[in-house]
Amino acid sequence: MKRLSFRGLLIVAGLILVFSVLTASLSRQEPSREQVLTQLVVSSLMTWHYAPPADTDRWSEQAFDLYLKAIDYNKRFFTQGDLQVLAPFRRKLDDEVRHGTREFFDRSWEILSARIREVQGYTEEILAKPLNFQADEFLELDPEKRDYPKDGQELKELWRKLVKAQTLEVYLDLALAGINEGEAKDKLAALVGKPLQPKLEEEARAKVKQDLKRFFRRALAEKEEDRYARYLNALAASFDPHTNYLAPKVKEDLDIKLSGKLEGIGATLQEDGDYIKVVEIIPGGPSWRQGKLKAGDLILKVAQGDQEPVDLTNMPVDEAVQYIRGKKGTEVTLTVKKPDGQVEIITIQRDVVVLEETYAKSVVINSGKNGPKVGYISLPSFYRDFNMLGGRSAAKDVRAELEKLKTEKVEGIILDLRNNGGGALEDAVEMAGLFIEAGPIVQSKDQKGKITVYQDPDSGVVYDGPLVVLINSFSASASEILAAALQDYGRAVIVGSPHSFGKGTVQKMFSLDYLLDYLYPRQAAYKPLGSVKLTEEKYYRISGGATQLKGVQSDLILPDPYTDLEIGEKYYDYAMPWDSAEPLSYKKWTGARWDLDALKAKSAQRLAANPYFAVVQKSVELVRKQQEATLQPLELAKFLAQKQKWQNEAESLKATPEWTSGLQFKLVDPPATDESRAELQKEWLDQLGADLYLEEAFWIVNDLLAGEGMREAA
Repeated sequence: MKRLSFRGLLIVAGLILVFSVLTASLSRQEPSREQVLTQLVVSSLMTWHYAPPADTDRWSEQAFDLYLKAIDYNKRFFTQGDLQVLAPFRRKLDDEVRHGTREFFDRSWEILSARIREVQGYTEEILAKPLNFQADEFLELDPEKRDYPKDGQELKELWRKLVKAQTLEVYLDLALAGINEGEAKDKLAALVGKPLQPKLEEEARAKVKQDLKRFFRRALAEKEEDRYARYLNALAASFDPHTNYLAPKVKEDLDIKLSGKLEGIGATLQEDGDYIKVVEIIPGGPSWRQGKLKAGDLILKVAQGDQEPVDLTNMPVDEAVQYIRGKKGTEVTLTVKKPDGQVEIITIQRDVVVLEETYAKSVVINSGKNGPKVGYISLPSFYRDFNMLGGRSAAKDVRAELEKLKTEKVEGIILDLRNNGGGALEDAVEMAGLFIEAGPIVQSKDQKGKITVYQDPDSGVVYDGPLVVLINSFSASASEILAAALQDYGRAVIVGSPHSFGKGTVQKMFSLDYLLDYLYPRQAAYKPLGSVKLTEEKYYRISGGATQLKGVQSDLILPDPYTDLEIGEKYYDYAMPWDSAEPLSYKKWTGARWDLDALKAKSAQRLAANPYFAVVQKSVELVRKQQEATLQPLELAKFLAQKQKWQNEAESLKATPEWTSGLQFKLVDPPATDESRAELQKEWLDQLGADLYLEEAFWIVNDLLAGEGMREAA
């Protein structure tokens, strides 16, 4: 068993005290798995979370609201009467945790499952006969704009409209599929004004009936442990949005995301009706090497070695994946239906599958006009293999890419952190150090107010040339730590959305199995219990400010297609507040500086002259307009007219000829020799060539290199 440090023993001692208080009123009988799990989760949160709630009734209210939102987000099942039945529990969840009871969880599921069965009967009745698409009525799609139905009668009326709306969408899909491209250039226009086609309406109802039957069946057959995990996650997320309970399979998925690798067969799967369909074979993986399993195959059954096969029909894809993944070197046997109807038995030996799209990669960019060469590094996440000492990490890989680009004699570099949701704090700190000589990178504060300063671990500078960092509204956490540090040092120009995501908190993972060994050693049979991810610290820029809620502000702002979408920490329930810390002492970058106003002027000229950025702005306005139009017409003519209007507006944005940057891209690594990898590389280069924001970042680097807006350090 892994030993705890002295500090760890003190923490566990404190946890034991909290745990003993929480379990004091449990009966003398052996506690259930759910009781032990709940006590471990809650006692961990109360002991280690940055800001455990002082008012447990308030915590109970927040958890209550989160759980109801989680199980009925669209307000499609509970009635106002049901909520009145559950209302007495709203301030009692803390008491239930303390007493080891679960009455609220059981009662809410009892009501919900009864409503699901009731609604299932409604829908079968509604779909048994042709629907009336001539009535002038509407469905409010946004649950925030409507209340829960008052009673069963209003619930039935809501589902009558939901079924009509779903049937209209399927009817439209079927109708468009039946129109030949040669018969009508605009398929949708060919439908507007035409009367309802009874045969298509019948087909659409049959499809909706089948889809709803599958939905209800899965909802009612959901395993209790999965439902209880959702309840525990509501208890955890009421502390703050990044504190979660992770069931074992969820923790496994997170490990895969953080490390960029898994042990399995190397295939991407999705649900296709009642079956599990192979969407992609991952190049280099076991299935790719064997060559028998193909994209488009349906996996009917799965067996471990020589054991009896398990039928995957009607199984959710996340559950099916648990049967297909497995340890390296073990065998899994799949019963597969090919697209031509043939059924084959395929045995695959599992192996480590590397998800290459997770990792840093680079290219050299030039304008093809004898101009300077610019290096570009794409970093999808701050990954780190925590399960392997010396394993792969984002910081080590970016260092390697920088060395490659220096060999290519690039004169400037673009580091792309767009859509990078973060990851390992260690890698953000280490990566910032690749671009500065020495100094603090970020500071954090724990629940006792203690400040920890994270210093550049490497006194050397790997790259000292012009640097542009691309961010957008999805750049979060470790991305914000890196961007903020480089901005505070005056080391990089931050380019992109007005601000990044705004997540200024640090999380740590705790294995509940590990805690169980110390706190409840007699209950080892309850494993695996999963993990708790909780907010342990808040972090602050070296200049003292926080990125929490506010994010990192770009130096040069580009049109943001996500401006009107509710993206960012500030839109989360129970997000932690913004505050600040004392600024640290640090030495600004002593290399060449830039005049930001001059850079802005040059960039603004290019943006104004580029019609494609105007298209981005128009698309933002269109998205906003469509978001606000949440009333869906249920009359066929009006439904088709609305779809036609939106299509025309979208088509107007395509009036500008297809855009490509005209820049040239050269892979730093040797081109792939196998067909699949070569195709992936080509797709990536094509995406880069059609990236408006990357092109503007390239010209900003050129401005820096040309001396536009540059000034010498004082």
